[in-house]
Parts: sequence; structure tokens; C-alpha cells
Amino acid sequence: MSLAFNLEKTSQYTILRLSGKILSEGELEEIKKQIYPMDTEKGTNWILDLTDLSHTNSSGISFMVKLLTRARVNDGELVLSGVKGTVATLFKIAKIDLIFTIFNTPSEAKEFFTAKA
Repeated sequence: MSLAFNLEKTSQYTILRLSGKILSEGELEEIKKQIYPMDTEKGTNWILDLTDLSHTNSSGISFMVKLLTRARVNDGELVLSGVKGTVATLFKIAKIDLIFTIFNTPSEAKEFFTAKA
């Protein structure tokens, strides 16, 4: 299964749902085209829902770290939700889980931003 994504924008956050596998930088190009104009808006908060992401490599990790950085530079925040399986294992080994705020479910991530409002 190749990479698929879905965007949902609310007044408090934008959810980017990733599903499938991130195997190369090229798979992220369409996502970047759609989100990079959005992530420079001041105060944009992001939820990356990885519930259906079964695999990522360094390209996916790099994308997530760059989006986190861009969000923070623009006074926003980015959190992850639904990290599990081999993706969770990779995050622990690479200590990526220390960089991100990670929630078990998208609902928990939504509550985080709702409580901050």
C-alpha cells in the first residue's frame, strides 16, 4: 500500500492523517504542496494522525521534524497521535519519541488543543 493522506482543518488545529507506508521522499511531495502554504500561518496547530501508518523511514521522520519546526517558528504546535507497531518501535530506537508530544488517540490530541484554547 502506498502513502495516502487526508487533511481536516478546524479553527483550533489541522489534522493530517497518514496511512500506508512512507518509503521515499517522493511520496511526500503532494502532501508538502498542500500543507506548506498552510503551515506558515501564524498559530497553526497540527495533529499528525499516524494510526494507519504502518511504516516510515528517515524521509518520513525528516518530514515530521520539519513540520514540527515550521509550526513552532510560526507560534503553533504539532503533536502526534496513534503511533504504534513498527513506527512506534522506530521512534523509540531513534529517540524521536523524546522530541514530539505523542497521544494514544486523535481524540486525546484534539482535547489537548481544545484545553489550550
